Amino acid sequence: MAGAVTPAIPVPEGTVARKSLQFFWLTDCSGSMSGKKIATLNQAIREALPEIRNAVGGHPEVQVSMRAICFADDAKWHVGPKAVPIEQFVWPELAVAGGTATSQAIRLLTGELNAEQMPRRGLPPVCILISDGYCTDPASEYDAAIAELLKQPWGLKAVRLAIGISDGDSSYDEEQLLKFVSHPEIGVLHADTPQKLVQYIRWASVNASVGASLGKSKVGGGEAGGANVELPAPPSIEPTLGTATDVW
Repeated sequence: MAGAVTPAIPVPEGTVARKSLQFFWLTDCSGSMSGKKIATLNQAIREALPEIRNAVGGHPEVQVSMRAICFADDAKWHVGPKAVPIEQFVWPELAVAGGTATSQAIRLLTGELNAEQMPRRGLPPVCILISDGYCTDPASEYDAAIAELLKQPWGLKAVRLAIGISDGDSSYDEEQLLKFVSHPEIGVLHADTPQKLVQYIRWASVNASVGASLGKSKVGGGEAGGANVELPAPPSIEPTLGTATDVW
């Protein structure tokens, strides 16, 4: 009939409008990560994935999508650039070689955090940086990459955590990694044993995902230098029987 109004299509009961949570791993695969470091990193991320899935499972309104950037002489996508729903995300084995192009990895991340690339209906992204060394790009390039990241609204709002891997012979650049971190009260998580790397990867990935899912903001959150998602204090990891002498 002319002028008849088409009836509205009913929305199925129980349908939830899902918000997108974008999760990024930034992992050092330079030559100094060879041996036990890279093996522990690969295994730790694989073990963290089901825990992240379980932790956000209580938030059906949230869809976590994940991708990964690896960096050595340069930075490239390890998984991506297309985001993968966490239910289907698989961690491929990382190989090692070359330098530590941290600034290039941060620039690659920044390119995905602009308003055109990010979903309109989204939660604060989660970005976890793991490195065992000093950035081999010039210091000016690293600082410029951090500045570009923080100019992006999503870069500023992101939950950005860093894990530094060190041993008796070498160490990471804490000052550089602190510039990446969104929560100065947490600082850089110091993994000087395989046990600590495993536990910090689990803690950082699970708690950052849950915190971003809740979207619980601090007073003053979102301002320059201020974190907009609350996180608990990191665990104090004491060596357990069999790990007290387990070092890199």
